[in-house]
Amino acid sequence: MTIVAVRLCTGRMSEAYIHGYDPEEQQRLVKQAEYWRDRLFFPSLELAPNAKILDIGCGVGAVLGIISQKYPDLTFAGIDLQPRQIAFATQYLTELGLNFDLRNGDAYDLSWADNTFDFALTVWLLEHVPETAGILQEALRVLKPEGQICLLETDYQSLLIHPPHPDFDYFQKALCELFFVANGNAYVGRSLGADLVQAGFTEVKNEAIALHHWQTPENDELGALVNHLDTWIKLMIPQMVEKLGKDGDRLENGLEHFRNVPNNPLGSITLNIYRATATKPAE
Repeated sequence: MTIVAVRLCTGRMSEAYIHGYDPEEQQRLVKQAEYWRDRLFFPSLELAPNAKILDIGCGVGAVLGIISQKYPDLTFAGIDLQPRQIAFATQYLTELGLNFDLRNGDAYDLSWADNTFDFALTVWLLEHVPETAGILQEALRVLKPEGQICLLETDYQSLLIHPPHPDFDYFQKALCELFFVANGNAYVGRSLGADLVQAGFTEVKNEAIALHHWQTPENDELGALVNHLDTWIKLMIPQMVEKLGKDGDRLENGLEHFRNVPNNPLGSITLNIYRATATKPAE
């Protein structure tokens, strides 16, 4: 079985990429994939023997590393616009003892032949691009007839906290605005089903997986979610101030309220993750 991965390698996702490519961010991506492993990846990931898999959006190889925990004998390949991402992925996948092939390319113009893959997926990729049609049409082209695709994205407007706070609302609106200023789409999760239909897929499903954690002595899922999200949203504040002209003090206060939700006996957080699946029509 072969797994091939593609990070969006195109001018359409340019220097505006909001997360950057520094070493701390690269390590965060690895930890992020591990956090979502049992919540999103493995429960729905069933790969047939000898299937060829295309992961559109490999970045530092984090999702490939997660997949290898269940399917360690696959051959992995990946592509990315940024040499530093490829360098990290090369070292990371080497340390995992995987067979892989890493190269550069464009997700809007995939270098593989028609009807190559049995399965394709994207994870947290489409939120960073201005339009999804070109990527999904390319995925459709390289999939075999009756091949399947899975898209995983969120909707940052769906992030709800209790108790509410006006400065957190201010922070959340600024976060969504930042995605759009960076040529992305903070709400892309809700449109994945329609996007797949428009691209020509059939048997389309788009389910909202609601994560809802509240303060309870039995587990610390609420605190774990807050800590997970905080690792990257805190880094957005300088960009919100510089690019959007937002009030830094209000942003910091809103983020601090978010961090303290697990300390409130009535605290809770809700977030929707969208999983869209579809099939390429049989010829």
